[in-house]
Amino acid sequence: MKVKRFEARDTKAALALVKEELGPDAVILSTRTLRSARAGRHDGPLVEVVAAVDFDTEPCVRVEPPPREENRRFGYQACRPIAEAPRPTPVIGRIAADTVASGDLPYSLEAQDLHRRFADLLKFRNTDLPAERTTEAKRPVPPPGPRRAKPRPEDVAQWREQLIERLRAKPLEVKKQNGPTVIALVGPTGVGKTTTAAKIAAWFSIHQQCRVALLSMDCYRIGATDQLRTYARIMRLPCEVTLRPQDLAGALKKHRDKDLIIIDTAGKSPFDPGHIRELNTWFSAGQSIDTYLVVSATAKKEDLQQIIDIYRPLKVKGLMLTKLDETRAYAVLCQQIAAAAMPVSCLCTGQKVPEDFQPASKDFLRTLFCQGWLAAMQHTDTVAGREAWLQ
Repeated sequence: MKVKRFEARDTKAALALVKEELGPDAVILSTRTLRSARAGRHDGPLVEVVAAVDFDTEPCVRVEPPPREENRRFGYQACRPIAEAPRPTPVIGRIAADTVASGDLPYSLEAQDLHRRFADLLKFRNTDLPAERTTEAKRPVPPPGPRRAKPRPEDVAQWREQLIERLRAKPLEVKKQNGPTVIALVGPTGVGKTTTAAKIAAWFSIHQQCRVALLSMDCYRIGATDQLRTYARIMRLPCEVTLRPQDLAGALKKHRDKDLIIIDTAGKSPFDPGHIRELNTWFSAGQSIDTYLVVSATAKKEDLQQIIDIYRPLKVKGLMLTKLDETRAYAVLCQQIAAAAMPVSCLCTGQKVPEDFQPASKDFLRTLFCQGWLAAMQHTDTVAGREAWLQ
């Protein structure tokens, strides 16, 4: 980028200088008025304009070499224009357009896309999933060699079945005996902990007639407590904000007559070293609290793996998957959940409270990871279909 400063009697004259020297694509970075004493060249004030323009890459043109014997002896070659690369075949949902046009599709486009993603994962892993997940640093580096052949469809299907068989669905349960069930939703920022807390409260208060209380520990995000209080007011549920560990202990004691107490924690970066210690301090101040990790289905593979590892010291009892409707790439999510060896407890399939929520089901996960979103939603469009999944 080329940056230059211009001075003129007024802004119009300065812009004319910018256009003349840098061209019409120049960007104005700053404009200010200079006093005449500082300028020293003019009785009145001057206008200073700082502008910049990106350097244009000069095209490669054909240059004929001079007719000298040294050029031929040392292999001089002229610079020739690069040929235009052929355009790729258009794809629909990452399936070749000519394949779609032929009509030879045994499954839906979404199911074929999931199959391709599992095949891409299988290219760099063995067919059998290791019994114990290892960290990235301990994984053996494959020796350099020729590129692996494309996996066979039956190998992809077998490996995918092995992953799905390792998934565990353990729905959240509320025991209406010996005190309330207390759960805390933890996880990084932006995964939807507050909305998930409201969905759980609405689900159990409506479908199981549980007495529910909501507690908020999120004193960092502006409007977080107001959001939870709004949900609580609509559902006519008690909601309290706890700013200190002793406040949390007092709120738990106050609502000991409830069946379910849901704690919404503050979202912070999982890489903050003091975040996990702070949560441990809060949870040790009250009675037994079950911790559930809320993870987004849109998280990247590396981030999802590190998030699970970082929150593991909190003795996470289960995973709550959110934003399942905001992605169609479920292969990596399936792989990471299977490797984490943590059960899935709740599923969030949208923003509606409490419609887009359901306890985890192995059949739903199998359909979602094998056939895609549309196939899974066909079983949850009606109340009868939803109840069939929960049985």
